[in-house]
Amino acid sequence: MRRGAKAYLMVFGCLMLLSLKVFANNPVLLPNTSFDYPITPYISVLEDPTGELDITTILTREQQLRFTPSHSQSLKFGITDSAYWLRLSLTNPYGNERRVILSLSGNELDNVDFYDISTTDTYRHIRRGDPARALRGGFSQAHPVELIIPAQSTRSFLVRLHSNGILTTNVHLLSLDRFLSNEQKMFTVQGISMGWVLATLAWFIYIFRRRHLLIAASAAGYCVTIAIFQPGWMGVFPLLTSISPGQSNLMGEAALALSAVFHTLTVRNLEWQDKYARLLNRWLLVLAMVHIPVLIITIAFFASATMLVVATQVTANLFLIALALALGTSAYPKAQRWLLSGALIAGFGVLMAVLSTYNFLSLDTFTEWAPLTLPFIVIGSMVLAVMARLRTPAVSQQKTHQPPLPPTLLSQISHELRTPINGVIGMNELLSDTPLSAAQREFSETITLAGRDLLHIANEISDMARLRNKTLELEMRPFNLSMLLNQVMAHFQQEATRKQVELVLDIAEDLPEQFHGDSNRLQTMLHNLVSHALAYTEYGELALHASPYADNVASGVRIQLQLSNTLVKPEELKHAFRILQQQNDGTPTDHDHWSLLVTRQLIEITGGHLAVESMTGQGASLTLCLPINATYAERSTTRDDSLIGLKILIVDDNASLRSVIEKQVRRWGMRPESTYSGKEALAMLRNQINIGQPFDAIIIDHDMPVMNGLQLAERIQNDADIEPKPARLMLTGLSTSAVVEDARQTGIQQVIAKPASGERLRQALLELRYRKPAEEEL
Repeated sequence: MRRGAKAYLMVFGCLMLLSLKVFANNPVLLPNTSFDYPITPYISVLEDPTGELDITTILTREQQLRFTPSHSQSLKFGITDSAYWLRLSLTNPYGNERRVILSLSGNELDNVDFYDISTTDTYRHIRRGDPARALRGGFSQAHPVELIIPAQSTRSFLVRLHSNGILTTNVHLLSLDRFLSNEQKMFTVQGISMGWVLATLAWFIYIFRRRHLLIAASAAGYCVTIAIFQPGWMGVFPLLTSISPGQSNLMGEAALALSAVFHTLTVRNLEWQDKYARLLNRWLLVLAMVHIPVLIITIAFFASATMLVVATQVTANLFLIALALALGTSAYPKAQRWLLSGALIAGFGVLMAVLSTYNFLSLDTFTEWAPLTLPFIVIGSMVLAVMARLRTPAVSQQKTHQPPLPPTLLSQISHELRTPINGVIGMNELLSDTPLSAAQREFSETITLAGRDLLHIANEISDMARLRNKTLELEMRPFNLSMLLNQVMAHFQQEATRKQVELVLDIAEDLPEQFHGDSNRLQTMLHNLVSHALAYTEYGELALHASPYADNVASGVRIQLQLSNTLVKPEELKHAFRILQQQNDGTPTDHDHWSLLVTRQLIEITGGHLAVESMTGQGASLTLCLPINATYAERSTTRDDSLIGLKILIVDDNASLRSVIEKQVRRWGMRPESTYSGKEALAMLRNQINIGQPFDAIIIDHDMPVMNGLQLAERIQNDADIEPKPARLMLTGLSTSAVVEDARQTGIQQVIAKPASGERLRQALLELRYRKPAEEEL
C-alpha cells in the first residue's frame, strides 16, 4: 500500500508540474501546400454548465485537467445553455510563417470567442472587429479567424462557444485559397438553387394567372418560403446585408415552418372526391393552420428550441400529408402520386437529418446539404403534379369534351424549364474552366450530361404541345449527318460504360455527309430510340448502322439499331417498340411513355417508317428509314496522302468495333491488321519487326479483359524487342481527363473518347504522323 501511495503521489506531482502546453492534444502539423482539414477529432473540449468561467479561470491547471479529447468527426451537444471551450495546438515546422484559417460551422452559434494562449504569462483575446476576424463565411464556414503561425513554432488556442439553439459545429483548418474556393462553390450552388426556385416560382405564378389553379398558387407560396429559407439557413443574408446571423437563422426557421403550411395547402387543392372529401379538406386546412401558432409560441417562449420544433413540425407534416395522399381519392391520380412520392422522400430525408443532428445517425454530409436537396425534391414533385393536373382531365369528367391545349401553354412550360436548365449548364461550364481534380471533372461532366437530358426533355415538351395542336412545322436546313450520329452516341457513352455496353457507330462509305432536313427532330427521334434501347440492355453491344437507301418511291437514309447479348425485361422493350409502330390515333393510354408518343408522331410527320426486324431475349433489331435528301451525291473523297501506306494494328476485344475501325482506316489508304487480345498484339508487333515491316501505329481499346489497354501500352514501352515502337492511340469509354495522365505514363500519345468519329480518328492519326518525338518518329 505504501509503495502504491508513493507512486500515486509521484504521478500527481508530475502532472502538477506540467506546463499548459502539455495539456493540449498533439498539435496539428501544418502542411506546406493548399489544404482543407477537418480537425474536430484533434481538439479537446470542456463543458461550462454555468457559462460563467472566464479565460483566467480556464487557464488554471485545475481547469486544464478537465479538458477531454473529442475523438469525433463533429461536435453535437443538442439544445444546451452550457458554454463549451475548445483547445487546440498548431505546429509550423517550416522556415517561414504560415497564415491559416480556423473556421467553425453553424449559424446558431451566437457567441464565439478566440484566444491565443501560446505564452504562459499572458493571452490574446481575438475579439469581433479584430482584423483577424475580418473574413465572413457561409453556413459551413460561419465563424472564420485568420491565425499567423510563426516559423518553426507551436501555437495554442482556446475557443469559447455558446449557442442560442442547437449547438452543432465542425472545426476546419484550411488555407486562405481553399477558404475562398469553398465560399465560391457555396455561392455557385446557392445561385443555381435560387435560379431553380425562382424559375419554378415564375412558372407557378404564370399557371395560376392563366388557368386560375389554386394548386399552382399554393406551390408558388412554397417556392417563396424556400427562397427565404435557403439563404437564411445557409448564412447568405449576413454576407450580403447587415442582417445578423441570429436574425438570418430566425428568418430561415420561420420560412421553413411556413413552407409546411403551403405544402399542405398544395395537397388540399388536389380536389378530393370520395365520401370523406369534406372531412379530409377540413383536416388538411387545420393541419396547415396549426403551424402558425406553434411557430409564434416557440419563438416567444422557447427560442433556443425553435429549429428542433420546426424540424419536428415539418417531419410530422410530411408524413401526415403522405398519409392523406395514400388514403384519399383525388380527381387527379397522377398528380396525387407525384405529391405522395415527393412527401415520402422528403419526410424520410428530414427525419434522417434530425437524427443525424442528435448523433443517432452519422450522416453529416447529407445533413449539411439537406436544406438544398430536399426542397428540390418537393418542388420537383409539385412541378410534375401541376403538369399532370394540366394534362389530365378530372376523373369525374373524363367523358366530357376536353378542348385541345392552347399551343402556348406547354411551349411556355418548356421555355420556363430552359431557364434553370441553362443556368445549371452555364454555371457548370464556368466551373469546368477552373482547376479540378479528375474526380471533380468527372462529376462536372455528369452534371453536363444531366443538364443536356433536361434540355432534351424541355424541347420534347415544346414539340408535344405543337404536335397535339397540329402546329408543328419542320425546320429544313443543311446538316452533317455523321456529326449528328456521333453526338447522339457520345451522349450515352457514360451510361453505356457503366452498364458494360459497347457502343458501335458504323457509317457506310457511300453515305453522303450532308443532308437537308430537320436535324433537331431527327436528333430527338434517335435520342429516344437509343435511350430506350440502352435502358433494356446489359453486358452487350448496341450498334447503330447508317447507310443510304433508294426505292421506287423515295430515297434517303436507313438507320439500323441492333442490340446483342443480354436484354433486361424484353417484354417491356417489345411494348415500347410496339408503341412506335402503331398509327397515331390521338388516344394514348396511361401506359404509353410520352417520349415514345412524341417520337412516333415525329416519324409520321417526317414521312419515315420504323420496322422491328427481330426481338428475342438475346437481342433485337429495328430499322428506321427517313426520306431526306442529300445535298450532294457522295461523301467527299479528299484524303491526306500522308496516311497512305502506313501499317496500323487495331486491338479491341469487340469484333464489331474492330471491323468499323478497319473500314475507316482503309478509306485513308492505311494497311490495317487487328486482334482481340493484348497478348496476341505483342506477338504480332514482334513478328512484324522481325520481318522488317514494323507497325507504324497501334489503336488500343482501354477496357479489355485479361490485359487492358494501359497494361498493353506499358508492355510495349518496356519491351526492348519492340523497336521502333509504333505510335500509340487509345480509345476509352471513360472521361479522357480521368485516364490521360495514366495513359501518358505508359507511353500512349493520344487518348480519344468513344465513340470516336471517323474524322476525329483521322485527325488524331495525322497528329501522330506529324509529331516527331526526340527518340521516335511515326
